[in-house]
Order: sequence, then C-alpha cells, then structure tokens
Amino acid sequence: MRRPLEGVTVLFDLDGTLVDTAGDLAAAMNHALTASGHAPVPLANVRHLVGHGARAMLARGLGEAGIADPTSAELDAHVAVFLEFYMAHIADTSRPFPGAVDAIEAIIAEGAAVAICTNKREAWARALIGALGLTRYFDSIVGADTAGAAKPDKRPLQRCIADTGAPKGVFVGDSDTDIRAADAAGMPCLAALFGYGPLDLCDRAFARFSNYEEVPALVRRAAN
Repeated sequence: MRRPLEGVTVLFDLDGTLVDTAGDLAAAMNHALTASGHAPVPLANVRHLVGHGARAMLARGLGEAGIADPTSAELDAHVAVFLEFYMAHIADTSRPFPGAVDAIEAIIAEGAAVAICTNKREAWARALIGALGLTRYFDSIVGADTAGAAKPDKRPLQRCIADTGAPKGVFVGDSDTDIRAADAAGMPCLAALFGYGPLDLCDRAFARFSNYEEVPALVRRAAN
C-alpha cells in the first residue's frame, strides 16, 4: 500500500526552525566581539540576527555594538574568530525544538524524504546535526555554499529535491526568507511561529504552526 507522503521531500530550515541555536550563536558572536574590544550583544537581541549566515549576522552584531559600517577586512577577522569558537561549542546548548524529532520520525514513517535547507555553511550544519545525533534522519543537507546561492534563492531548495529524488516539496521554515525561497521554488511553506523570524510575510505561508505536534498533518495537507 502506498504511504501518504511517498514522493514528497520535507525540507527544514535549521536555525530557529528545527534547532534552537541562538544560545551557541550568541556565545560565538560575543566571543568575536569582545575579543576585539566591542560590547557583547544581549541574547534577546541575537535571535533576530540569525538566518543569513555568519558574515551577515556578525555585520549586524557589530551594528548592535555601534560599528555601523565594518570594512571587509574587519568582518573577515571577526568571522575567523567566530568560526573557531563556534565549531568548538556548536552544540553546547543547541537542542531540537520540542517535538521536532517525533514529527520527523512520523513523516518518515509516512514515506517522506527529509532534508535540511539552511543558510549555514553545509559543514557547520553537518557538524551540528552530527553533534545532536540526528544525521540518520536526513537524505540531504544543503547549506548556503552547497548550491552556490543562499535562500531566498530557489537553488538550495532545488538541490534538496535533486538529492532526494522525491519531486514534490514542502518547506518548513521560520522567516520571510524561507517563505520567499519556497515561493521561488513553487513549494508550500509551513511557518514556525516560535522561530527567529521575521515573519512579516506569514500570510503567504500555506499554514502556520505553534508546535511540532501540528506538523505531520500540515505536511499531508500541503502535499496534496
């Protein structure tokens, strides 16, 4: 008997959607900032900086610290310090959001392929997922560097579909960037209301959800 989600790839954004990474990202960013004499950014302010990769996050973090227009060389130096610290502490506090793993197991049991589509570099995404013991769940892990473009470009999503071979896609994200990427790729998007956002475009999502218990049923609806 054909399972309900055979032929469907469910793509998950990583930071703020699948895994709550803000604490470790904040620690790494503030390590880079304080190492060069800048003030740290409060954790509450870090969540909205996440989503466009480390370089963009650090540029915005420097802006929070009063450095509005850092040079490319300044950013390069901060990214190097950030990376060294982050890779050594990538899962100190980062954990999947409650119910996320159960939801993934449920959609796999219904025949779906599962992928990660993130604006993290692929190596960082793989390191994080490996540290959390989740690698076995994913048929594809695509980072901003994997497809030569970052979301909201459609190419990372298309790469996930090519990797899995399941042609129909449903994207699960937490931000306008994810909604735009799903639109560009012709996929429905499920928007996590607990993520890092921003979600000014949430009315363009197929559906919104507040906890992962809702996700398997929403994926089935979106895939039909």
